[in-house]
Amino acid sequence: MDLNQQLKELSQKYLFEDTNFKTDEQAPNLEVCLTLQEDHIECFIEKASQLNSIIESCSNMITMFDTSVPKEILMQTSLRCGKDNQLYIRTTPSMLNILVETLFG
Repeated sequence: MDLNQQLKELSQKYLFEDTNFKTDEQAPNLEVCLTLQEDHIECFIEKASQLNSIIESCSNMITMFDTSVPKEILMQTSLRCGKDNQLYIRTTPSMLNILVETLFG
């Protein structure tokens, strides 16, 4: 599934106000920006203390099914908050879906 379709489906499922992404040559090579609603922010705050273990758990799951991306690269995933209720996720394309599902599902 291409990234546009993946973001469209995640946006429809979780009702994000807006989604967009950019890619670059660095690893991990994808930065997604999700514009969150109030209930997304509350959910994210509840899970904030678990972010390291969530990233590791998602990395472990991905490496079981996709051996093309080393776990070290997956563990470089980062999340940061921005202005206007934006959440930036820097990760690999293979990890995006499971990470968003874990954070907001």
